[in-house]
Amino acid sequence: MSGNGRHPNGSPKARVLLCHDFPVARAGLRTTIDAESDMQVVGEADSVATGMDLMDELHPDVIIANLYLNGPGALDDLRAIKGRDPHVKVLVQVDQGSGDYFLLAMKAGADGYLTRSAAPLEVVNAIRSVRSGQSYLDPSMVTRLVNTYVYKTRSQGLEDRYDTLSEREREVLCLVASEHTNSEIAQVLRLSKQTVHNVRARLMEKLGLHDRVQLVKYAIRRGIVSTKDL
Repeated sequence: MSGNGRHPNGSPKARVLLCHDFPVARAGLRTTIDAESDMQVVGEADSVATGMDLMDELHPDVIIANLYLNGPGALDDLRAIKGRDPHVKVLVQVDQGSGDYFLLAMKAGADGYLTRSAAPLEVVNAIRSVRSGQSYLDPSMVTRLVNTYVYKTRSQGLEDRYDTLSEREREVLCLVASEHTNSEIAQVLRLSKQTVHNVRARLMEKLGLHDRVQLVKYAIRRGIVSTKDL
């Protein structure tokens, strides 16, 4: 590496900002990233909101954001990062591994998706991928997405009904299937309980489902959640 912080091939090192609420996890990520010759950690924050305050000063190329996709404002946080700087790449680390959580995160602005069990090599490969303009998907997600596709081809009628759901209805479906109450969903999505009730009733009507048990079975068959997520 040269003294001006450039990789031997002449390109600047990828500037990485860590947004993670666990100091030990941030330390592990920093060690992993700083050991690579083509990337470096330029800053740390204990939340996405705090990290966004550092963006103008640090000019990161990649932000690694630890998100609880069933927590308050997670998808809004992703949208806010892209609103601040559309060119920054966002690599999210999540604990949920379902196909629809991945799709919702990517729609909200994520460029890459890692589970928290990702190995160091996966982390650095993900950084290189998103920095180069490619999307990155944690290998553990591939089987779930394939299963979702297979289910789609076998059950086109159900899939057609799923395709009629709005993004908000899909968010509520994910959360209901993950055993969240209407009150919890209202907090997560920052909606009123009555609005959640109405959205939930509407999506169940569209899917032809009559109770939560049927909804969970549908979500499992479709790959939205797995039994280990419950």
